[in-house]
Amino acid sequence: MKFKAITEGNLLKSAGAAALAVLCGLLLWATPLGEAWVNASYDYLFRFGAPAVTNKVVLILMDNKAYDQFAQERNRIWDRALHTQLLNKLADDQAALVVFDSFFKVRRDPASTDEALAAAMRRQRGIVLMAEQAQVRLDPRLAGAEPTFPAEMFLSAAGTNWGVAWLDPDIDLIVRRHWPFPAPGPYPSLPGTAARLAGARLDEEPREQWLRYYGRDGPWPHLSYGFALAQPPDFFRDKIVFIGTQPHTSMPGDNEGDEFLTPYTRWTKISAGGVEIMVTAFLNLMNGDWLRRSSGWVEAIILTVSGILASFGLSRLRPLTACLAAAVGALSVALIAVSWSYVTNYWFPWLIIAGAQVPCALICAIMMPTIRHVQGTVTGAGRGEPVYEVPETPDYELFPPPFGEGAYGRVWVVRNAVGQWQALKVVYLANFDNNPDPYEREFNGIRRYKPISDKHPGLLRVDFVSKKRPGYFYYVMELGDPLDPGWEREPSTYRPRDLMSERARSRGRRLTVKECVEIGIALTDALDFLHRQGLTHRDIKPQNIIFVNGHPKLADVGLTAEIRPPDQERTFVGTPGYMPPPPEPPGTVQADIYALGMVLYVLSTGRNAAYFPEISTTLVSPTAPDFLPLNKVILKACEPDSKQRFATAAEMHQALLEVQKVLVGETPQTLPDPAH
Repeated sequence: MKFKAITEGNLLKSAGAAALAVLCGLLLWATPLGEAWVNASYDYLFRFGAPAVTNKVVLILMDNKAYDQFAQERNRIWDRALHTQLLNKLADDQAALVVFDSFFKVRRDPASTDEALAAAMRRQRGIVLMAEQAQVRLDPRLAGAEPTFPAEMFLSAAGTNWGVAWLDPDIDLIVRRHWPFPAPGPYPSLPGTAARLAGARLDEEPREQWLRYYGRDGPWPHLSYGFALAQPPDFFRDKIVFIGTQPHTSMPGDNEGDEFLTPYTRWTKISAGGVEIMVTAFLNLMNGDWLRRSSGWVEAIILTVSGILASFGLSRLRPLTACLAAAVGALSVALIAVSWSYVTNYWFPWLIIAGAQVPCALICAIMMPTIRHVQGTVTGAGRGEPVYEVPETPDYELFPPPFGEGAYGRVWVVRNAVGQWQALKVVYLANFDNNPDPYEREFNGIRRYKPISDKHPGLLRVDFVSKKRPGYFYYVMELGDPLDPGWEREPSTYRPRDLMSERARSRGRRLTVKECVEIGIALTDALDFLHRQGLTHRDIKPQNIIFVNGHPKLADVGLTAEIRPPDQERTFVGTPGYMPPPPEPPGTVQADIYALGMVLYVLSTGRNAAYFPEISTTLVSPTAPDFLPLNKVILKACEPDSKQRFATAAEMHQALLEVQKVLVGETPQTLPDPAH
C-alpha cells in the first residue's frame, strides 16, 4: 500500500466505505432486518459463563418422577392434599418464603381438602400465589388485559400476596425480557411480588429489564416433589422455595403450555419450564443484576463511530493484514461487550459491529483497489475529472487491464510498431489533487531519468516519454521477465517476476545468503549510480525490483525525483516498513539506503519488514554462519539514526563485496564491523 498524503479521491473512497458500514449497522439496529443480530448479541452473552448467586433458593418440581410417584396425570390439577403436606413441612422448617407457580383458580370438592390447603398457606412466614392474565375486549378495535386471581379463600390465606406469572417470548420463542416490559406495569408480576416480600427495594420508575440468566440449569437446587417431602427436618429453614411444573420433555416445540426457550436453547436444544425463568427473574430483582440497554442515541453514536473507525482503519491495510485485523477487531468487540455486560449490567447489540460492520468495512477495503481499476472519473467541482483515462498511445498497441499500479498511475502491457513487448506507465494529474507543481516535478524527474536509464544494467530502461497530454503523461520502458511462460497468447495474464514472487517461491520464504548478497551488490551499484545523477528512487521494496533477462533492476521509476534540499517541499510517498522512522523525511539518499537494507532483511530472513530487527534463531545457529556478516550490513543500512547509516550506496556496495569474499572463502569470517 502506498503511503502518501491523502488525496481527495482517497478520502472520498474511505468516506464512502465508512458511510456504507455505518448505514449497514444502523439499518440492522433500527429495522426488523437486524432483529436476529440484536437477539443473538443478547443470547451469546451467556455462552461465556454466568455470575455467582448466593441467595438461598430451592426449586421444587412437579416433574415426571413426581407424576409417576404420586399417580398424577398431566393436564389435570395436582392433588391439593399433596400441596398441603408440602406446605406444612415448609412451615415446620420455617422456610423464608414460598412462591407457587401453580394456579389455584377455583375451589374443589371435598371442601375439607381446600380448607386444609388454605390453613397450610396461613402457616407460612411468607407466601405468594400465582395469578393469570386474561384478555379483555373493550371494543372491536381495542384489546386489553386484566389479572385473574386465585380463589378468594386461597388469596385471603396468602395475605393477598399475588403476582401474574406471565412470560413474553420474542418472535423466535426465546424469553429475553422481564414481564411486564417496562416494569413495573399496571399490576405486579409473580417474581416482583416475591422479591418485594423477600426484602428487595424495587424501583417504581418504569424500566426496561432484560433477564440475566445464571447458567443452563441455574445455580439453585432442583428437587423432585417427592424428594422434597422426604428431606429431614429444618432442610428448608430460611430458604426461598419456588414450586412449579417441569415440562414432560425438554424438546423444544412439543407444544406444552409451560415450556419456553432460553438463550441456551441455541446450542443445547433444550427447553426450560416457566418456573425456572420465574426464579431467574426473581434473582435478577433481588440482586439488581437484570440487564439494561443504553439510550437509543447512545447506541446509534457507538455504531456510527465503530463503522467509521473500522472502515478508515482497514482501508489503510493490505488485504491479508486487513483480514487479520478484522478478525482481531471482531473478537475484541465480542470480548469487550461480554465483559462490559458483567461489569456494568448493560448489554449492547455487539454482533452488528463484529458480524456486520467489520465484514462490510473489510469487503470495502479489499474491493477498493478493484474499484480503482474500473473507475473512470471522480466528481470534481461540478464536473467530472479524468483519473484513470485510458491513454492515447500512437504506435503502441495497449492490452488492458493494467497489470500494475504505482502511487500516481497505472502500468499496461503494450506492443510497439515492430512487435516488441514493452511496459507503458501513465501518470495522472488528478492523483496530485490537481496540483501542477508536484506533477511537473514528476515529469521532470522522469525526463532526467530517461537519458541515464540505459547507462547502468541495474536500472530499468525507459525508451520513450510522451509529451504531456491534458491531465496525464506517459512513458514506455522495457518489460520485465514474465512470471509464467506463454503469456503472449493472453497478454492480460502477464505478471512481472519480481523479488516478492521470488521470495514466495523460495523455501522458508527466504532467499539464500549468497543470492541476497548478489542481489544487494547489483542494486547498491545501480542505486549509487542513480544518486550520482542527482536522483532518488523513493520507493524501493521487493515488488519494485524486477528481473530483466535474469538481472535484478530498480523498477517503478515513476517515483524517481531530483534530490532536493531538506527544507524543500516533498511529495510524501513510500511504503510503510521500508520508510525510515519519523521525523526523518522521505525521498532522500539516506531513505533509499534504509529501504534497500530493509529489502535485504525481508529477503534473507523470510520475515515482514514490521518485525525488523528480529531474526529466526536458525539463522544465527552454528549451522548457518554465513548470515551474520550479511546481518551486520543490514543493521547498519537500517540504523534509525541516519548519521549512523552508510553514507552512500557505494559504501554499502563495498561492504557487501566484503561479505561476498567471506562467502567464497577469500577472507576470514571475522569482517570489520561496518558499524565502525
